[in-house]
Amino acid sequence: MSIWDGKPVAYSYCPSLGASGGLLTLWDSLEVEVWSSNSFVHVLSIHGRFISSNEEFHLFNVYAPCNGNDRQELWESLSSRLQVLRGKKVCVCGDFNAVRCREERQSVSASRGVVDFGPFNNFIDENGLCDLPLCGRNFTWFKGDGKTMSRIDRFLLSEEWCIVWPNCVQVAFLRGFSDHCPLFLTVDEENWGPRPAKFLKCWSELPGYKQFVKNVWSTTQVDGWGGYVLKEKLKLIKSALRNWHVAHAHNLSAQIGMLKEKMAMLDDRGEFEELSVDECNELYEVSANLHSLSRLESSIYWQQSRNKWLREGDANTKYFHSILSSRRRGNAILSVLVDGLRIEGVHPIREDVFKHFEQHFKVQEVDRPSISNLQFQTLSVGEGGSLIKPFSEVEVKDAIWDCDNFKSSGPDGVNFGFIKDF
Repeated sequence: MSIWDGKPVAYSYCPSLGASGGLLTLWDSLEVEVWSSNSFVHVLSIHGRFISSNEEFHLFNVYAPCNGNDRQELWESLSSRLQVLRGKKVCVCGDFNAVRCREERQSVSASRGVVDFGPFNNFIDENGLCDLPLCGRNFTWFKGDGKTMSRIDRFLLSEEWCIVWPNCVQVAFLRGFSDHCPLFLTVDEENWGPRPAKFLKCWSELPGYKQFVKNVWSTTQVDGWGGYVLKEKLKLIKSALRNWHVAHAHNLSAQIGMLKEKMAMLDDRGEFEELSVDECNELYEVSANLHSLSRLESSIYWQQSRNKWLREGDANTKYFHSILSSRRRGNAILSVLVDGLRIEGVHPIREDVFKHFEQHFKVQEVDRPSISNLQFQTLSVGEGGSLIKPFSEVEVKDAIWDCDNFKSSGPDGVNFGFIKDF
């Protein structure tokens, strides 16, 4: 049913007890399909899928009690349900009436709320939930006296949720009549500028890769001085390699899954009857392709994670997806502190970073110490001349070939492996 005329909004609710305790969850029926909704003490849950991406999810809307013992019972009850959903995309959100550290609560009494830290943190850690940093405000609840405020509202996400939507950001907006700030969970799709291209190690193992690069390089015509020509050619070849990657090495997981299904079908047939010559040849071909694609997939994950566990052969891709998502969240710049003022948003952060370095490298008139009476060791004429001697081609090549092929690349994304190959 709809709450507003003409609006495709559906809802589920848990009635209040007296003047508090009520919970309401709304969703857009055109965007979300809800299969079931359940309520238990202090929690309202829904299970459904996002229609556009067909991703299944579980959402728990929480309104925790103020009493510490009652909250502990809630953590235990909620944990029992979350443990069953291990490996699922889960979001736990709402008013938890608890904080994670002293910095999340400001009040007249400095010791207030210390008992909340341990149980609430244990609940988050034991269930493998991710607590995103808060943007917009430092606190989400304000008493109104200008002295008492806390961050008691938040979104807690499972690792699987963060893998599918790695750019999630929670933002607290300005409050109105309520003493709570509206809290939004969004997928950050802000454009921070072009990302460096990644040159994958596995490409060199694919047939036709080197010939493709040579053909694109030789057929690309750019006019100008040498440095400009090199820059433009690298830019064009990166674009061409993206398309080549889609055609030859894209969605390896799905390809591997199809090969496993085909192999299982042939294995099942071989259990009841002897395979024909063509079927045996097909089985050998499927097995070879499966090993080849698995090596490519492992190579990509190794290059992405640079993790010792993966180098030693573990193929737990779900674990490494969570590591990559965690690293991406840790490297994200959501806000910067400038002269005591918090700056958020792509363009304000860019502007302040530019101003910082502009001021940092600006020539300032200062009284410099005199060095007229200091004695320095000097170079001979021959030694001084060697400092401006042009580098030989052999010296440049030796320096480049001494570097690891897949160390961190420069701003253009080109690594030493690509330079050595071509």
